[in-house]
Amino acid sequence: MRLDSALDSAPGPVDVFFRDDDAGWEDARLLELIARFAEHGLPLDLAVIPAELDEPLAERLRDGHAGLHQHGYAHTNHQVEGRKCEFGPARDKAAQREDIARGQAQLRDLLGDRLDPFFTPPWNRCTRDTAENLVELGFTLLSREHKAEPFRLLPELPVHLDVARLTPEELDERFAGHVADGGPVGVMFHHGVMESDAMARASELLALLATHANVRARKMSELCP
Repeated sequence: MRLDSALDSAPGPVDVFFRDDDAGWEDARLLELIARFAEHGLPLDLAVIPAELDEPLAERLRDGHAGLHQHGYAHTNHQVEGRKCEFGPARDKAAQREDIARGQAQLRDLLGDRLDPFFTPPWNRCTRDTAENLVELGFTLLSREHKAEPFRLLPELPVHLDVARLTPEELDERFAGHVADGGPVGVMFHHGVMESDAMARASELLALLATHANVRARKMSELCP
């Protein structure tokens, strides 16, 4: 494995964090992924869809150990053309703020002080208006895809790899490249599309990362300036 070799060659521990998107959908798969992380003793952060979170799941999440933060509002596409986006150029700043604030209030009611003031936009896309709203509403971290140009309005912690959408070969090669760059490396999951074979591959990856001396697994809150 290129990843194994890259970790062996790293001059020191590389920070790695794990973000699973779309909590509120496919609860059984979500709980399975949470259990696999617990099995390997690794931290996990969940991006929670406010409009999809109900009290039974909220209770399970409050009683767990995963980091919890806001994932848009309803994970709804508002773009008429182009790539999907909930907080994209098709919506003005006021409309975006209304949804962000509504979702923030709902998650605070359901999750209490377990909620981190972080924001992950659905599809990892948003506009500068979004970032300005986040600052005004007291958010302290924005997490998107690493290729997105930073807004430089609040701290950003990007993800680099999507375990559910890369082949094992692609994941191995790209992960090794990001380790060589020095990290931190953000590893993204989408439990809702992960069937049994994908869960099994994820467990193999987690087993390697949990036992390698040059991996320092962190929560997003530990990497937030």
